[in-house]
Amino acid sequence: MEKIKQLQQDFAAFLAQTDFGGNPKELYEPIAYTILQSGKRLRPMLCLLANDMFGGEEQEALWPALALETFHNFTLIHDDIMDKAPMRRGMPTVYQKWNADIAILSGDAMLAKAFQYALQPKKGADLAHLLGKVAIEICEGQQMDLNFETLGNVTIPEYLEMIRLKTAVLLATALQMGATVAGADEADITHLYDFGINLGMSFQLQDDILDLYSDVATFGKKHGGDIAENKKTYLYLKALELASEKDRRRLEYLFTLRMDHDEEEKIEEVQALYDRLHVKEAVEKVMLDYDRRAFAELDAVGLPEEKKAHLRTYAELLSGRKK
Repeated sequence: MEKIKQLQQDFAAFLAQTDFGGNPKELYEPIAYTILQSGKRLRPMLCLLANDMFGGEEQEALWPALALETFHNFTLIHDDIMDKAPMRRGMPTVYQKWNADIAILSGDAMLAKAFQYALQPKKGADLAHLLGKVAIEICEGQQMDLNFETLGNVTIPEYLEMIRLKTAVLLATALQMGATVAGADEADITHLYDFGINLGMSFQLQDDILDLYSDVATFGKKHGGDIAENKKTYLYLKALELASEKDRRRLEYLFTLRMDHDEEEKIEEVQALYDRLHVKEAVEKVMLDYDRRAFAELDAVGLPEEKKAHLRTYAELLSGRKK
């Protein structure tokens, strides 16, 4: 845990000394507002831990870590506009605090800055290539997510592919970038990448659960937002699979209702249906399977166990294996 805390502190210090200011201030203030909020810093930490396990220079890895955090926050600014989300991390979203036009421009500037940061280390061209690849994949996942809102039929495999692209690939790329800076061999980088994919799948399924089964103070987002917005999450798709014909028709009807319907009433009814079908427990089983696959990939990395210990501990904390 000491190593994890030290890397967190080192990244926080690196972030604090980074100048996100500039003119016009309306463009730059939302950047600092977003990045300097106390988020999980998950992607930079995965990058730094991957670099550390292969004995890489921390100073070199801090740049891709910053690129990843900047890029991730850019995606959140644009996501919140598309989702019409009023809150993020318990704070007003950028488009709510300023407006959608400013949010789009600030997000674009963050994307450009992310590539500038990725190009700083010795292997900058390789890192920028990886960042470009994952940026396109995330756009593909986001478009799939948007398509699902109007598609009558979405399958569980389609949903899993969407969250792989929208969420898991960035965690996997964070590990890939950290290992690349450290000069790890391709086989080990592939195992780490696959570790990140499986970890990311579990992480997103957990996010789906928390959207409904967590309060605003804990989660930092509106309770039941996915249901209010008719998002076809794994919970919804699993409920359709488990439901009787009558419950299935009711659930499908509820997910056609828009904001003029009583939102809280709708969320309560859907949650009651999920509880009756034990949907949360079914999704948790799938999460555990992804966790198992993730740690099997970490086991396959060709390093002594003590070199993997810090990353393993961090991943266990994320997956809930360690309390």
